[in-house]
Amino acid sequence: MKPLRYIATKDAKGWHWQKGMQEAISALPPGRYDWQIERHKKKKSLSQLGYYFACVLPMFRDYALDQGWEFESIEEVDIYLKSLFADREIANKHTGEMIKIPALKRNMTTTEFMVFINQVRDWCSEFLGGYIPEPGEQSQINFEFSPEN
Repeated sequence: MKPLRYIATKDAKGWHWQKGMQEAISALPPGRYDWQIERHKKKKSLSQLGYYFACVLPMFRDYALDQGWEFESIEEVDIYLKSLFADREIANKHTGEMIKIPALKRNMTTTEFMVFINQVRDWCSEFLGGYIPEPGEQSQINFEFSPEN
């Protein structure tokens, strides 16, 4: 059986069920069921990912190259930035040793991902002397026009 997954909202007046949820639950055959309720967290958006991969990473790489860093690809820049601002610790339960690994972007919420991007922008400004525009910030494009064309 495929698990049912619905989102419900609770406010001062009570629960508000997602459309179809009560019908799907009522249609289940008799038996024992495991219910898990957890607070819903909004995952990062596609527009955030687009901004990160199309604007933040290329601009950061350009500024880093200007400062002498030799990043060969956008993927290397991504790994480097995650190691700086988004690592998580893993413990060895036998020795107590702690190691750090880069966190996965797919597990970040909208807020966590925006904090991560802002840390990257601030670090780029402070240590590389480069400005990465905010999402939606209008950039001016200068085209050279030649009368011969």
